[in-house]
Amino acid sequence: MADGSSTLGALVPADLGELLRTRVLQVRRPVLGRRHGRHAARRVGLGLDFRDHRAYVPGDDPRQLDWRAVARRDRLVLRQTEAEDELSLVIVLDAGANMAYGQGPHAKFAAARALAAAFAWTAIRQGDRVGLVIARDGDIDTSLLRPATGPDRLEAVARSLGRSEPKGRAPMRGLLTRVAARLPARTVVLFVSDLLDAATQVGTPPKTPSAPGVSPSTTDDADEVQAEVLGGLAQLRARGHDLVVLQTLHRDEVEFPWDGHRLLRFVDPRGLRVDIEGTAASLRTRYLERFETHLRALDSACEAQGVMLARVISDEPLARTFATLLGRLAGDVDAEVVPR
Repeated sequence: MADGSSTLGALVPADLGELLRTRVLQVRRPVLGRRHGRHAARRVGLGLDFRDHRAYVPGDDPRQLDWRAVARRDRLVLRQTEAEDELSLVIVLDAGANMAYGQGPHAKFAAARALAAAFAWTAIRQGDRVGLVIARDGDIDTSLLRPATGPDRLEAVARSLGRSEPKGRAPMRGLLTRVAARLPARTVVLFVSDLLDAATQVGTPPKTPSAPGVSPSTTDDADEVQAEVLGGLAQLRARGHDLVVLQTLHRDEVEFPWDGHRLLRFVDPRGLRVDIEGTAASLRTRYLERFETHLRALDSACEAQGVMLARVISDEPLARTFATLLGRLAGDVDAEVVPR
């Protein structure tokens, strides 16, 4: 990342940093930017892709005359091309304590932050505009929400990501509504979260402990908030924005590697749930059943709403993960990012 921010580069592992030198961010759908860029726009303008011909009228730029078409038609015609505009990308990052699980570069937040940095650096390097929203510790930081480009924006994003550490609860309720009100037309919204337990308040403890991880546990609040988050994504999609959800998970959450009669105790780092204790074998079966049910529900909801959902496992090589994500954004339907 020689031409990028050193602060941002510190958040990205070496293999991903090397990949960023040669990759571009492209999207399948036409965009609508304020300035000329590298992305197809659904209108006539300056670009490389042919759109159609139209008859020349006095005052048109003679440099746009298509002389081959003139020879065939024996009249003056202009070659029209698809416009190419800049892209607006807004990254919404869950930085609640739920994202702190894991150690070192394999922690969920380390992977989530590295991917957010990679998307920001790639977009700004090619002249696109980037915005950033960070939700943590009961607060939503929207100071960088409005997309901008250039070295100053890159440095601002880098500083904000660099000083963010997962803490407290991310206030998911109302998060996407606040973001939606300030988005430019046809923005690409990158929502990064584990999407495991969206609870935002402590309820009445249950009489018996439920499985760890994805659990409605204390109240129906988690289900209600998750439904609101999915509804917010649907509203953004209905307004013409492109939605990408990066569900960032740790391998322990996917596989639950504990078994046997070992006694386990699970503690909610946000302080919202009662502790859960039990033998590994008894907890594992219930957890994996509920976890798979939860993932299937997310898959169905995102597919129904036209939202791109990608699952990122924090110990997978991020360079490969990022390359696959770029492929899916560009329209490679065979590219998949799923847990092994």
